[in-house]
Amino acid sequence: MLNKKIRQGIAAACCLCLVFLSSCFNPQDTAGSEPENSSAPTAEQTTTTTAPKFKANPLTGIEDVKIADWERPVAFMIGNNDKSRPQLGIEKADMYFEAETEGGITRIMAVFAGAARVPEKLCPIRSARTPFIKIAESLGAIYCHAGGSRAGLAFLKTADVDSINALGSSGGAFDRDDTLKKTKGTEYSLLAHGSKLLARIKALKFKTQPLKPSPFGFGETTIGSGAGSRVQVRFSGAQTVSFQYDTQTKLYSKYNGTLEKGTAHKSYSGKTLTVSNIIIMYDEIYWENKTTKDFRLISGNGVLVSGGASRQIRWNRNKDRLQFAERDGTPLNISPGKTYICLTDLSNIDKTMLA
Repeated sequence: MLNKKIRQGIAAACCLCLVFLSSCFNPQDTAGSEPENSSAPTAEQTTTTTAPKFKANPLTGIEDVKIADWERPVAFMIGNNDKSRPQLGIEKADMYFEAETEGGITRIMAVFAGAARVPEKLCPIRSARTPFIKIAESLGAIYCHAGGSRAGLAFLKTADVDSINALGSSGGAFDRDDTLKKTKGTEYSLLAHGSKLLARIKALKFKTQPLKPSPFGFGETTIGSGAGSRVQVRFSGAQTVSFQYDTQTKLYSKYNGTLEKGTAHKSYSGKTLTVSNIIIMYDEIYWENKTTKDFRLISGNGVLVSGGASRQIRWNRNKDRLQFAERDGTPLNISPGKTYICLTDLSNIDKTMLA
């Protein structure tokens, strides 16, 4: 009997243990759980990285070109006589070239780092001139113009340049502005439309990727030892330009005329043209015929003005590249930002003023 009672007591105790253990076990505690040796993700592992939205502009060095946009430069001939100014959209350009063409008058080639950067209205588009075609060729730019001089159009046939004549079938990328036509005349009313330009370029099957390197690099640059807060450049007896440096914005404002009597070069929107760098290129100018002028554009000396100072530089050009360098031949690095390039005759070296 005693053995039987002991066995019953042991059985009862086991049942009580099972009941206790089952009350402590919750099946939800293990649902979806990971093995003990798996580690939880860290904060770094759960952080998603945002893809960059912009890349460096090859003409300015500033990261303001959308990743999806192409970067082949597009260059436009812009009128620059009194009737042409103020120009529409010119303040949007990434780089400027100004040079004499004929009769002492200069023209400007406004260069954009890709068609997506061209404003909806850019005006007035003027005719092709040989020295600008040479520069566009060296930049690998698509050259946009409205007709051209006899010499300019002849050179376009042999130059390594993709070009668009705004006077031809333009697919709506160029047209006349009625208001400008009435107020300034037909020749100063031709507009380029940025929103339609890319479609025209694609229709012409032009390559959209950069074909040739940038003429300079960007980043840390040696501050020149020469003066450079105020600059005056003579193109001809009819055209002198000047620039004045603002120590707050670190930009140069452009003026048409001398430092004493110049007037701010404003766009149609009323904005004064401003740039980070000025480059003066000295070269031999000559008459290519009885009416228009050209430059040799092979190599020469020049001046870089930036950050309120200046220094001597050199330049070389062929159809494959325009390249600026230090006096010792080291490739030139300039401050990020827009650059205004003044191409002028060797005889104007002594007329350049730096203060």
